[in-house]
Amino acid sequence: MMSKRFQFLAICIFIFLAVALSIFLLRGTGEPARAETAGTKAQAAEEEPGSASDPVLTRASLERRLEALTAGLRQDLEELQGRLDQVEEGMRAVQALLKASFPDLRGHRAEQAVNFLRAWGVISGYPDGRFHPDDPVSRAALAVMLARAKNLSSNPAAAGFKDVPPGHWAAGAIGAVKAAGYLHGYPDGRFCPDQPVTRAEVAAVLHNAYPVQVKAPAARFRDLKGHWAAGDIELLAAAGIVEGFADGTFRPDQAMSRADVAMALARILQQ
Repeated sequence: MMSKRFQFLAICIFIFLAVALSIFLLRGTGEPARAETAGTKAQAAEEEPGSASDPVLTRASLERRLEALTAGLRQDLEELQGRLDQVEEGMRAVQALLKASFPDLRGHRAEQAVNFLRAWGVISGYPDGRFHPDDPVSRAALAVMLARAKNLSSNPAAAGFKDVPPGHWAAGAIGAVKAAGYLHGYPDGRFCPDQPVTRAEVAAVLHNAYPVQVKAPAARFRDLKGHWAAGDIELLAAAGIVEGFADGTFRPDQAMSRADVAMALARILQQ
């Protein structure tokens, strides 16, 4: 595929140069003849083509110019081929990651979403090689996913929570999302990094980090009346980011599974 692109590009550049050279020669031959001595002509032949004293290309100057152009063009094409080879290699690597599923995700409803996030370095599995899709997501793990998805720089100093010491495995991500205003702690100064996040909390955090633009939706979940996150949940549901249950509920205070968090985050990143 890359060799065909290279050949096509080389042909296009060659045609462009040929047309440009023809136009340049026609312009030169169309000018009025000048009375010049033999010495003036010999001097003009050695000057740079296209100058005021020699608007008509001589054979020698044309050969020099073409040699310089082809040498530069050859180098540019070689560099371009190298870059295209790198892009092709990167695409193969991404495709391999997209095809590779965790053993406990094959055929799972969240398989494609997890593979997408995994390919982009947003999510990972456990040391046992599995993803554990039904496990809950901790607040620390959500902070890490969000920091990676937003490409935020690690900022452990910004965490400032009494239960998140500088050496905590997620301190950098927690500090980064806090500084960005995406995820906050509690009034008592704690972050509770190991506490599972609820479905309502995930909706609120995602809507805060990725505001969606949809018309004011009608209420669709019967268990959200008066809930603090009802607006965030309804907006994300209208945008197709989160889903409820078959009984018409959203169960906002229920812990959200790794599979459901992955599906919501993948959808919002792919929009």
